[in-house]
Amino acid sequence: MAHYFDPEPESEHRYRRFKAEFGGEIFAFCTDSGVFSAAGIDRGTALLIETVLAFEPAALGEVRRFLDLGCGFGAVAVIFSKLRPGWEIVASDVNRRALDLTQCNLRSNNVTALIVESDGFECLVGNFDLILHNPPIRCGKKTVYRLFKESYSALSPGGKMYLVNRKQQGAASSVAELSQYFSEVEVIKKKSGYWIICCTK
Repeated sequence: MAHYFDPEPESEHRYRRFKAEFGGEIFAFCTDSGVFSAAGIDRGTALLIETVLAFEPAALGEVRRFLDLGCGFGAVAVIFSKLRPGWEIVASDVNRRALDLTQCNLRSNNVTALIVESDGFECLVGNFDLILHNPPIRCGKKTVYRLFKESYSALSPGGKMYLVNRKQQGAASSVAELSQYFSEVEVIKKKSGYWIICCTK
């Protein structure tokens, strides 16, 4: 059975177009079958975006290196490229169809980001100040926890990873796992069964 974390989805293309508003800006997106949340921005990712925009305001002249880990069709990368224009945005995914959509959506919204095909951090270079992540729960804990540990290693000192996890899909277990190596792990938002977790290195 094909999944959105397959490098080459074999499902028939089913393109969808929609618009979304964040930070007072309207964004246009195209999605397709074979990628995560092909119907649009899922509630967990939307809550993650809204929360991080509130917790990480833009500062004049500030340059931060930001990773959209497992970018899907690129919603996070596009929105932060527009609303935090001084930041260096990197979008990565193992799914080539997702990366093609990310490139298309960046172009449609007149923003740019570095796109990297990578299984976790395998092909990513350098450290990051911020990482946003909606973990691929269907991959199982072994893969999810590997991505947590790799994220910790890739953060600069004082860097933060923000992630979303549903309560019924192991949010409490994720907090316990992350607390083994991050100096600070805090649940900063709970809404409709979703937890937004902030981890500081």
